[in-house]
Amino acid sequence: MNFVDRKAELSFFNHILHREHPGPAQFIILYGRRRVGKTHLLRHWAKESGIKHTYWAAEKESAPNQRRKLFAKVDNRTVAQSPLFNSWAELWEAIAQVIGQERQILILDELPYATDGDPAMLSALQHAWDQHFQHSQLILVICGSQVQSMETLQHRQSPLFGRFTGQWFLQPLPFHTLKTFFPNWSAAERVAVRSIVGGIPAYIQWLDPTKSLVENIQKQILFPEACS
Repeated sequence: MNFVDRKAELSFFNHILHREHPGPAQFIILYGRRRVGKTHLLRHWAKESGIKHTYWAAEKESAPNQRRKLFAKVDNRTVAQSPLFNSWAELWEAIAQVIGQERQILILDELPYATDGDPAMLSALQHAWDQHFQHSQLILVICGSQVQSMETLQHRQSPLFGRFTGQWFLQPLPFHTLKTFFPNWSAAERVAVRSIVGGIPAYIQWLDPTKSLVENIQKQILFPEACS
């Protein structure tokens, strides 16, 4: 997928890289509806930062498997080489030792899948932040598509309440970006496609910019999911 716009978002995240308060450690939450481009944004930013970074996406699987895969990512080893951890607290202790005082970015994507597998994950992460990471050089970013669940993490009842140093609710791409995707389309066509796909990057990518909007529809390139 081509990277388009997101100037405000990149400015926010780049500012995080150099912010000294309350850091230098930073704990950021990014959330937004599915297919809005959260993962693409984070991976692009991390790559462009020039800082060592680790990206991990939780899957719908058992907590022991999630922990094992996360440690494998952080320690740059295969899953088969990664040990099994009995708890999230044990895992975060191991990760803290691996990271130490090295400046790096750790992205935890689709976090609600991890909390669904073991609700203790959040309190373990809270203790890890309080005891280790907030005194380190780590930039920790958690991300998720379940908007209500991610918003709940910021509430007073959440173990993570008061720990976040920044948050961003990612919106669909603005209308003017459609001209980048479809430079030869008329304004009317871009207005029409905006009403159909709503600025969601994944759906925009389904369209063939060399063909008109009508031709795209006739070839059924606009999938039913985009219209839901």
